[in-house]
Amino acid sequence: MKSVLNHCQIVILFLSLLNCFFSVGFLTAAEPLTPLKTISQATGTVSALRFSVDNQSLYLGTYGQLQVVSIESAETLQKLDKLSGYITSIADSPDGKLLAAGHYQKVTLFNTEDYSQLAQLKHHRGQVSGANFLSDQQLLTAADDGTVALWKLTDDVWSLAESLEYDEPITSLAVDPAIKWAAIGLGDETRVTRPGSVAIIDLESFQEKKSHVIHKSAVASLAATNDGKSVLSGSFDESIIVTSVIDGIQTGIFKQHARPVNCITTVLNQDVIFSGSGGRYKEKNELIGWTLSTGEVLIKSEPHAGKITAVAVSSDGKFLATGSQDETAIIWDLATFLK
Repeated sequence: MKSVLNHCQIVILFLSLLNCFFSVGFLTAAEPLTPLKTISQATGTVSALRFSVDNQSLYLGTYGQLQVVSIESAETLQKLDKLSGYITSIADSPDGKLLAAGHYQKVTLFNTEDYSQLAQLKHHRGQVSGANFLSDQQLLTAADDGTVALWKLTDDVWSLAESLEYDEPITSLAVDPAIKWAAIGLGDETRVTRPGSVAIIDLESFQEKKSHVIHKSAVASLAATNDGKSVLSGSFDESIIVTSVIDGIQTGIFKQHARPVNCITTVLNQDVIFSGSGGRYKEKNELIGWTLSTGEVLIKSEPHAGKITAVAVSSDGKFLATGSQDETAIIWDLATFLK
């Protein structure tokens, strides 16, 4: 009789603990990442995405066209077309008054009040793979011809102030939040066995500070961490490596993608990273949300029929956007997910 009572007590205790476990799990589990809008009027692969400074619009780059899309309605507000090639980089000035679109051999500047064209910056001889405003009067760009250019606005005229050249294609560009350094991703995707590297540029002297051979294949995407101490590099070798800007030490590696990592973005004031992948195969077009400090996967899904080519987060942390080779973009409810 005594042993039976002990057994019952054990079962009751187990059920009580199990109930507590599921209660706590329900309260602390991550919310699902919910799609809010799907944008399907792209003219080809969605090759670049960026949220406006006021987080009211999404800039969407595709072949020969830059679209301004309302986040609330998903309707296209403006179509800026007759641009050469794919729009592969988008940047807006800190004050939100200027919009830069990097495409083949050119960077086109627009006034965001009426989206009139202000200037075309010509220096690169290839596809412009990165663009970042350093201030309202300075713009940094890079291209797959191996060139980096610093543009400055003087007396209402944009002109080339500094430039650097590399022997390999530049696939991506990232700038730290404090505007002290820039990173460029290097490598030739057509030579799959050739290593990929990341070079750090000191923006004060506009000279290369350090260069690190990191990946087995070309670097495909870059992002600076929120604290400006590290750079994340995604590669055709299907990995993401975290590298210290100070000493070049690799402090982490993320290997959850099964295809080339085409895009990476951080979330302001959060320990959360979103990365998108995909290649020549139809499967494994993955969007992964994960924590930088632990590498824990928060969400892993395949929301697009083609490889994910662009990812962006609004500065207020409310929205995530993904773009794909399937010619669509999706706006996601990030605020609820982050709860």
